[in-house]
Amino acid sequence: MEERVMYRDFAEFYDELMQDAPYDEWLRLFEDRLASETGGRRAAAPWKVADLGCGTGTFSIRLFKKGYQVYAVDLSEEMLAQAQAKLPHPTPFLRFLQQDVRHLRLPEQVDCAVSFCDALNYLLEEDDLLQAFRAIRSQLKAGGWFLFDMHTPYMLQEELGQQTFYDVREDVAYIWQSRFDAERCQVEYDVTFFAHVEDDLYRRFQETHWQRAYPQETIERLLREAGFAHVEAGADFRWQEPAETAKRYFFCAK
Repeated sequence: MEERVMYRDFAEFYDELMQDAPYDEWLRLFEDRLASETGGRRAAAPWKVADLGCGTGTFSIRLFKKGYQVYAVDLSEEMLAQAQAKLPHPTPFLRFLQQDVRHLRLPEQVDCAVSFCDALNYLLEEDDLLQAFRAIRSQLKAGGWFLFDMHTPYMLQEELGQQTFYDVREDVAYIWQSRFDAERCQVEYDVTFFAHVEDDLYRRFQETHWQRAYPQETIERLLREAGFAHVEAGADFRWQEPAETAKRYFFCAK
């Protein structure tokens, strides 16, 4: 897969447009899983977590404030700059790293890794997804686990494909136009922004994003090929067999 670095100008407005994202639900899911894996017992030393596709660091900072040691990884330099600016001072317990998840190399192995907000849907080929899974597994301690979500084929085809969305805020407005490729179950988004500069002056810029959805069985197969011994699947924040109309898969691989 060619390297497509998205979220450049978009990074400045990402948090404003993501105010309704389910961060509380992602955190609940993570801590429920942690309690299940540890029998409710936390280690004396800070639990080490990799947050992959961390974006502007909102979830990473929540983990840090909960007492975890976090390595927050993203490909976009602009998103990481927004994340770093949220910290009043540097800390060794929350480090931001610019890396491609397919070539993940953390300073040390971690107890677990997470990737939420459909970050892995940006990997557009099965080989890229497999490469990422292998890299992530190599950075986990023995017995470590990987918790992540991905948009489902239903979500891309029925909810996001061939659609036009728009939103108008005080400082920014955007038009989101998508095209669906049924053969690849892939969506291409053209996002046009109008950002307020001063008085009646607005700056216009555009970004193009791509996401691909994979069947549940494909994701599970690739996880096992990558060396994960146990894979559990759920959907829409519940650990039950995903329905055909599920919008967001969840997986825990150990």
